Amino acid sequence: ADREVLDLMMALEKEAPRKKGRVLVLLGNHEVMNMTGDLRYVRSFASFAGPDSEKRRRKAFEQYLDWRKDHAQPAAAPLTDAEIEKQWMDAHPPGFLEQREAFAPDGRYGRWLREKDAVAQVDDVVFLHGGINPALPDVRPDYINKRIREELRAMDVFRAWLAQENIALPFFTLQEATDAARAELDRLKAEAAARTAAAQAEGKEWKPSEADQHRRKTLEDFLGYSGWYSVHPDGPLWFRGYAQWTEEEGTPKVAALLASLGARNLVVGHTPQADGRVRVRFGGRVFLIDTAMLKGYIPEGRASALEISSPKFTAVYHDQRIVLLDGPVAPLAPQSAAAPGGSSLAEYQQPQSEPSAPEAAAAPLPHQWIGPDGQPLPFKTDAELLVFLRTAKVRGIKDIGTGITNPKKWKLVKDGITANAIYRNVSEDKIQASMSGGTSEMFFRDEATFEPAAYEFSLLVGLPWVPPAVKRGYGATDGSVQIWLEGVTQYTDMQKKGIEPPDRVRWSKQLHVMRVFDNLVYNTDRNQGNMLIDKHWRLWLIDHTRAFRRQEDLRTPDLLIQCDRGFLERLRTLDENLVREKMKKYLRKAEIDALFVRRRKIVEHFDQLIRERGETMVLFNLEPIDAQR
Repeated sequence: ADREVLDLMMALEKEAPRKKGRVLVLLGNHEVMNMTGDLRYVRSFASFAGPDSEKRRRKAFEQYLDWRKDHAQPAAAPLTDAEIEKQWMDAHPPGFLEQREAFAPDGRYGRWLREKDAVAQVDDVVFLHGGINPALPDVRPDYINKRIREELRAMDVFRAWLAQENIALPFFTLQEATDAARAELDRLKAEAAARTAAAQAEGKEWKPSEADQHRRKTLEDFLGYSGWYSVHPDGPLWFRGYAQWTEEEGTPKVAALLASLGARNLVVGHTPQADGRVRVRFGGRVFLIDTAMLKGYIPEGRASALEISSPKFTAVYHDQRIVLLDGPVAPLAPQSAAAPGGSSLAEYQQPQSEPSAPEAAAAPLPHQWIGPDGQPLPFKTDAELLVFLRTAKVRGIKDIGTGITNPKKWKLVKDGITANAIYRNVSEDKIQASMSGGTSEMFFRDEATFEPAAYEFSLLVGLPWVPPAVKRGYGATDGSVQIWLEGVTQYTDMQKKGIEPPDRVRWSKQLHVMRVFDNLVYNTDRNQGNMLIDKHWRLWLIDHTRAFRRQEDLRTPDLLIQCDRGFLERLRTLDENLVREKMKKYLRKAEIDALFVRRRKIVEHFDQLIRERGETMVLFNLEPIDAQR
């Protein structure tokens, strides 16, 4: 039984030091599930039942009936009192309440487990239950352990608050607590909508009280737990990539991960091996040791152990010992270790230094930038402008008044030159973020330094439509500074005024190219407000703080109908090494990898369109405007 296993591990942990040994107990997904009340896989509570279990169950059921009176139930066929009782009793068998107490923060097992790590590194071997996904924002074991411990503490606080507010009862399962919290949040939203409508009907304004706002925010925070490290499918307790990747796909990813961790091997469980044998993968780098010792789980399941006497790894079964690895793993060539799909810890830890002026702009393109007085600025190249943006003194700051990231308009002055610029310092990094419309996004980043990334990348693909931008700190914050485009108009204003482009065909071509670029960088925030038009009806693209996602699928492939011939050819021949070198100071490796996957899919998409419709229907030539130079 699970309880007997825990008792054994607790005893071994105490006894090992007496034999000059040590037992490291690591959390797995089932331990966390039991602590948080996710009991989907608990087969029996009988071992926790005591002599007064029935009495305790009856008392808890009466508490549930009182709670039920105060909370609306889902619309369905009404149940009789007898049906309600049977349904509840079946879901809460003898031992259920005692089990919940045992895994509570102050319970025998809950208190002990909450002190445990999820990842351990012994010498040069890393151990954990599921696996470290290289795409995680931070793969350091100490960070993962801290994060999971904080999540468990947060869950305890949330559950205590839900009970205190009578939203959920203390013994509710996680699913029951989730349903109750969601119902309460829906009630608050409906009440707010009704009061707002009533106030508007009277020409008034209604705002929720601070208490209601706090209540709603707390409920929303609790319901966001599905994005936590401890419960997410790509989190370290659930990740199955090491068992699912092909050798070709996984070897460079694992090699890069191990290099970043300063380790040689990974030992993981979680995914039962169909033959009941310890499995070695990726050139001896990963050992999958879940051999399904629980009887009946798989036909070939058996008990096993992995004995490590560096550099020898031996699988131990009840009837034999098999040496799996005896010696160091074979090194990878540098280019293999850097193959797409890997992830390096350094990219998540170490800030990149600001590039020097010659490095800041790849193949700078001449353009006549305009100052606030309407006169041309004296910069002959973009590189000169970038030095100015990075080093000029700030002589004035104004709120722009638009944009959710609160950008500022700066007045910059240096060597008698005055120019306006836009400063952004947003930096938001979440495993999961709730978006407008009720959707959520994994690995969400809203990052100011994506502005210079978009600028440099646009030059690399031969599409100089993004105004020059640089990384620059101000005070205690880091951000980006981008040249202010004078004399331009937002496309939104053009639409409102009913102003049509003088050359509709050329404008349409620009929009087609913009859509390809936005799919390439996975821009999630393109709107008519960040499409700027100069006096020649040249399109300028700004605000890329929500671009460069890790998603490998194209965001709006249905909008990719036509493309400029030269732009598509540049995508085909894009120098991957150069792009990686230029982008690594702004983007994480997983973001660069996804960029190249999307590049490939865009090329394949248009190749397919050309085969289906013919080249003349898909490709066009977008001629430059002479006056733009």
